[in-house]
Amino acid sequence: MASKYISSFKLPSKKVIIFFGTCAGISSLIYRDNKLSKEAKIIVKNKVSKLALEPLNVHELPRKVTVYLAPPLGDGIHKTKIHFREYVKPVLNAAALEYDVVEGTQPGQIRSKVREAIREKRKQESSPPQSSSTVAASDQTFKIITPSKPIDGGTIVIGRVSLVEYLQGLNEGCIASLEDIPPKQPKSDSDSAQSTKVDQQPDTNQNNNNNNESKPEFIINEKDFSVPELDPIGYIHFYNRIGWKNIILRLYYAFNSYKEFDIAGEETVKIAYGNTRKFTKDDLNLGKDEEEFFKGTLDEPTIDERILEKLSIYT
Repeated sequence: MASKYISSFKLPSKKVIIFFGTCAGISSLIYRDNKLSKEAKIIVKNKVSKLALEPLNVHELPRKVTVYLAPPLGDGIHKTKIHFREYVKPVLNAAALEYDVVEGTQPGQIRSKVREAIREKRKQESSPPQSSSTVAASDQTFKIITPSKPIDGGTIVIGRVSLVEYLQGLNEGCIASLEDIPPKQPKSDSDSAQSTKVDQQPDTNQNNNNNNESKPEFIINEKDFSVPELDPIGYIHFYNRIGWKNIILRLYYAFNSYKEFDIAGEETVKIAYGNTRKFTKDDLNLGKDEEEFFKGTLDEPTIDERILEKLSIYT
């Protein structure tokens, strides 16, 4: 009777075996990567966890960094945000570092935001301190307590695009005039009629119009050039491997994402410890190897020598 059931038993087809074997292999690779990623995350977090236990004085504030995120060429900013969330943010939290995230969803947004931030910083440093005589007598009973160390404690840029835009904005912010661009006045009826007449004439002013459009959205005044106190820069590599030609690399790192902690995680650890060195011209090429995965070309960053002298980088 038993032999009857044994003889009726059939092995699954070759296609079924291949299907379930493939599923089991992929599942095991995913399980392995998740396990190794958790271990790698614990390792880098343990390296900075002692920083969170350092006591602060009564008048001290926690160290705070600014994180700049720009979309890689040919892709969206969501990739950069995922990279920050998975490999950078856990280390910052473990080190008890506060952070502000500045996003640029479109090309050039980080550049303009950094430029305006540097201009505002220059304005604050150039403005004279408020005289104590201006303080009301009733307010003299209250003692103003200021932190013994600054709130800002560094700058983090993720990816080559973020670095280039940050340096360009830094350069423009130092050469820009501190005077704001006057708002555009609405055209009167006479101006509108005059502009209509000009539009009806031949294209003699076409080149001038093009030149006006290519002008930067700020006033350059070399006499006003100044470099404010600059935070050190911390660079985080971000390899956005896209495209069918990189499908093998994409599959490899999809199942070995824990290796990103060896790069991004360790670079964040250096930022947390705060050791710095002078920024050099060679540092302008940071992330250059990321450009092989770009869809398009990226301009080279230009920065004034006087700014380089005051710039530092985490190491």
